[in-house]
Amino acid sequence: MSTEKDTIAIILDDVLAFHKQMEKNFVMDKGIHDMGLLESAVSTPFQTFGGQELYPSLLDKAARLCYGLAKNHPFRDGNKRSAVHSMLVFLYINEIELEYTQLELEEMIIAVADNRMSSDELKDWIEKRIQKK
Repeated sequence: MSTEKDTIAIILDDVLAFHKQMEKNFVMDKGIHDMGLLESAVSTPFQTFGGQELYPSLLDKAARLCYGLAKNHPFRDGNKRSAVHSMLVFLYINEIELEYTQLELEEMIIAVADNRMSSDELKDWIEKRIQKK
């Protein structure tokens, strides 16, 4: 599914598959806490109004996807992990790779979850870490 001519979207089934794989690999509470919040987090980056995309750039979409999953807490456990993984996969399938340390990644997602980083600030964080080719 594409929302921009060259953008490959992440869909609900993708995020569910990512999370299910995490449930197999980590000790965590399994399951979905709120399907409506999950659907909202995954669909919001690709919403339009009056024919205009609300999050027009790929980086806007990536930031909003991560932010929504982290803030909505749709899963019983692993929301931050699912948020980061979904964002990184979305960027990767759209041919963007980031350069970061594990500590930077952890600090970023904790800042998002703790209301110390907005979606716009997350977009800036992503932009600064785009791998130069």
